[in-house]
Amino acid sequence: MAMPSAYGVTMSRVVFRTTVAALLVATTMVACSDSDDGAKGSRTPTAGTPGASSPGSASAAASSSGSSGPVLPVGNGTLTPQVIARLGKTHLTDAEMAAGAKGTWKGTQIGTLTQGADVSLTVKDAQGWKIVGGWWPSKGLPGPYLGGKRHVVALGSDARQGQDIQHSRADTIQVIGLDGHGGGGILGVPRDSFVRLPSGRSGKINGAMSGGGPTAMAKTVSSTIGIPLQGYLLTDFVGFERAVYAIGGIPVTLKRPIKDVPAGTHNLTGPQALTVARERKSLPGGDFERSANQGLVLMSGYAKVRSQGPAKLPALMTAISPHLSTNLDTAQVLTLLASAYQVNPSRLGRTVADGQSGPGPGGASIVRLTSRARADFAAFRDGNL
Repeated sequence: MAMPSAYGVTMSRVVFRTTVAALLVATTMVACSDSDDGAKGSRTPTAGTPGASSPGSASAAASSSGSSGPVLPVGNGTLTPQVIARLGKTHLTDAEMAAGAKGTWKGTQIGTLTQGADVSLTVKDAQGWKIVGGWWPSKGLPGPYLGGKRHVVALGSDARQGQDIQHSRADTIQVIGLDGHGGGGILGVPRDSFVRLPSGRSGKINGAMSGGGPTAMAKTVSSTIGIPLQGYLLTDFVGFERAVYAIGGIPVTLKRPIKDVPAGTHNLTGPQALTVARERKSLPGGDFERSANQGLVLMSGYAKVRSQGPAKLPALMTAISPHLSTNLDTAQVLTLLASAYQVNPSRLGRTVADGQSGPGPGGASIVRLTSRARADFAAFRDGNL
């Protein structure tokens, strides 16, 4: 049930009409809310209307485009032997990929090939362009086949110029879940959550990265929420701004000015988007209102990426590659980002783990996660919120 807030935005517990891929562009520098109000802390704020059109689902495309055989159930959402057999190939040739879009990710060539409603996601190897995912309704494979159920954490470092990105504090902790069947969720973990750290002592969760890097941070998040993570993606302020530039800006309508960004409709530049996403001190609602503005940036960024279509994905990945660190392999990143075009917007939820703010050891402000947060963690194990 949505309800108006005191801050001029609309609040919703979970359902966000949006997509996942731009999460890796936008959320990795958008800080989680750590509201002083435990009840509000787990409400997911939304604001504005992205206004971008959404491509039709693969299943709808299958029914309208005609199929060469009976539709094969998506199964676990991976490229099983049955799927490969139906495709009749594991690789595309250079000649076939001549009509596709190409780019690079961490020095490895990637590509997408769109043929009608069919989309093949490929990574270059010694045998050609290996098919690592996609959807092919014309072959009775509406899928999507994008790696199946998984959870990945997107992290944003608060490192300033000259500081070590991987060993600064994590100011953003957003867990992305996909169920492998067109549903998913985004779970924000407050940066001041008081948890058990890899050292064995308890402390704020964002300190796990400054102490042990992103791998230790991902392990701490996994332990806290009780869900195995496939890996992490990490960026900083510069990476966020470059990502916004790569998608051509983020269209938003602000109901109040935020620092030097006036009220009204804008196509936010990278620095403007960072201001909207991170400003807290000048806002009447503090962290909670900041979280609402983060939701606005995310929603609009998602819609922008989704509206551009899979053919733009290689160029986007090429642009953001220098600014993202990850322990995911190239195929995992490509299929994760491609989920933007296949997740059903009505089945993608988002929430922030519920917590109560108060003084911790030494008097520092901390967030103690509640039973409601633990219930959300349990519900998220299947990739849905």
